[in-house]
Amino acid sequence: MSWLIEFWRGRVRGTERARDVSDACLVAAVGLLLIAVGVTGAWTPFPGTSVSPWWHVVSLTAICAVMLVKRRHPLLALLAGGLVFVADAAAGGSIGVLLGFIDLMYSATLFTAPKVPRRLAIAVVVAVTGAATATVIVGGGVQAAVVNALQAFAILGTPLWWGISVRQQKEIAEMASARAADLQRLTELRESEAIREERMRMARDLHDALAGNLSAIAINSEAALASTGGGDDALQREALGVVRSASVASLREMRSMVLLLRAGPDSVTSPPRLAELGALAESFGSRGTSVSVNGLTGVPTLPAAVDQAAYRIAQEALGNAARHAQGTTVRVDIGATPATLTLRITNPRADRGDWADRAERASTTSTARTASGAAVDVSPASSTHSGGMGLTTMRERAEALGGRFEAGWTDGSDEWTVTATLPLPGAMA
Repeated sequence: MSWLIEFWRGRVRGTERARDVSDACLVAAVGLLLIAVGVTGAWTPFPGTSVSPWWHVVSLTAICAVMLVKRRHPLLALLAGGLVFVADAAAGGSIGVLLGFIDLMYSATLFTAPKVPRRLAIAVVVAVTGAATATVIVGGGVQAAVVNALQAFAILGTPLWWGISVRQQKEIAEMASARAADLQRLTELRESEAIREERMRMARDLHDALAGNLSAIAINSEAALASTGGGDDALQREALGVVRSASVASLREMRSMVLLLRAGPDSVTSPPRLAELGALAESFGSRGTSVSVNGLTGVPTLPAAVDQAAYRIAQEALGNAARHAQGTTVRVDIGATPATLTLRITNPRADRGDWADRAERASTTSTARTASGAAVDVSPASSTHSGGMGLTTMRERAEALGGRFEAGWTDGSDEWTVTATLPLPGAMA
């Protein structure tokens, strides 16, 4: 039974054209059936008129043909259908033609401009009154006049009232839909405004908290560089150069982030992706930490969240390695499967003797070098620069995407390894 209902709704009544054709076919089928069983003569034929019942097949065919254009030309179809109805009624009338005319009246009310139903209502009042008056004029009496008026109202007024009612319900539904769409847009605007205000607040906080300090570091390191000479100051100049480069790069990146936050979601600026890891490795190399990247070319296209998180994790891990194992070679291994992206950053323990000697030499000329201490401390967890937040940040980035994060010394070797495994949602789906 369900397939029959589905066939009726999907194939027979699936489109407006299909509904018009099925309406005409149903009226034709009902009309022919009633003519076949002799149900004709709905009205009193004109005196002296005597036609075969099968003459009504002609008028039935005509009004069914008119019904096919009722949606495209509703008023023209109503006029043509009215002429067919009058001609059929003159010959006694048939139920099929009556049903077709009622459908045309309903369609003219529903598919025309808003002012048309009002004019049709006036025409119906005139027709009902005219039917009653004509009955009295021809001597039919008051009772016959009332009967004819009621019949005229039933034929003309009922489909008109029905069409107006359906039309009003349709207009109410459209207004409710438009109001819901307006509320949805208003809600989206409020959410967008709240997000924009939050981004502006974050941008202000980021600028106020970091811009001054980074600028001070860059300016003072540049001044120190200008005041130092050659000879024994080479190590100091190298360290100050690294400090200045890092502060300038951080200041540039922070300004980009501030601009990105202020620009909103439509900004054309995008955060760095894993494909830019080669450039990042070169920047660390210029600061004295050699970085080798393996497997980057085999990485498929990644979801934006995974791509950005992987870059940030690699950036933070390389930064830790540069701080605690400067002068060594850091290895970055990237592996991808259909379900996960694995990022492994490995650096050996720093050569304490070499750095201890350099720190000892530096301490004779610079107390600031002595205060740093990080040059000979190879334990990332004991970093005084990041206060231990680097590992926490990397772990949070990985776990926020449903991934895993591990960091520690490799058993049986002097290597510090950071491993982040990030799921690829698109691949898993």
